[in-house]
Amino acid sequence: MSINKKLLWFCILILMITMISCSNKQLESSIQSDRIPMVMIENHLYLDSGEQLSIDIDDTSLIGTITSEVSNSEIPAKNNQSNFGHVGAQYASHERGIVVMIDNEWRLFRKEKLTLEKLLELSRKGQELSWNDFKSYDSTEIGSGLYILRYEIDESYYLLIGGNNPRKKPAYIRLVKADNSEDYIDIRENNVEEFISK
Repeated sequence: MSINKKLLWFCILILMITMISCSNKQLESSIQSDRIPMVMIENHLYLDSGEQLSIDIDDTSLIGTITSEVSNSEIPAKNNQSNFGHVGAQYASHERGIVVMIDNEWRLFRKEKLTLEKLLELSRKGQELSWNDFKSYDSTEIGSGLYILRYEIDESYYLLIGGNNPRKKPAYIRLVKADNSEDYIDIRENNVEEFISK
């Protein structure tokens, strides 16, 4: 093979490597820039639900404004910080989470949803688990007399944490099968992986 052909093949190889590298960087950049809009409030992240609410909010429900921002590829790390701009936008408490005024509409933001993967990781703490381990996840208070929080996980499972007082150790932390409320385990005492593999 002549020197010219070797040089040509070498140039083609370099060009291909460069194109693949650029393509990977563009893909990585695209994935990062697709991060869901979120805001940090009182040390908790609230994620955009995509839902606009036609509601009236009185001044007593207003709890703050967005004061700083990071790029849309980042996760907010400070209170009152968003990754979708709108510095100066007001936000208010709502029974389903937080609402933020965006383009003259109240947009619902909710805490991060608990997943089985996260639950498996948390269950490794066993008896050390507390209410605080779950406070960053979206829940609904369903107790009547007792303090009970329900965390929707997926179509097959939900989690119940119950007790007399959220300042004391929970009486139970149950992973429950959605199609049979009598089929559950306390994740502090039982193996979650075994339960979900049945």
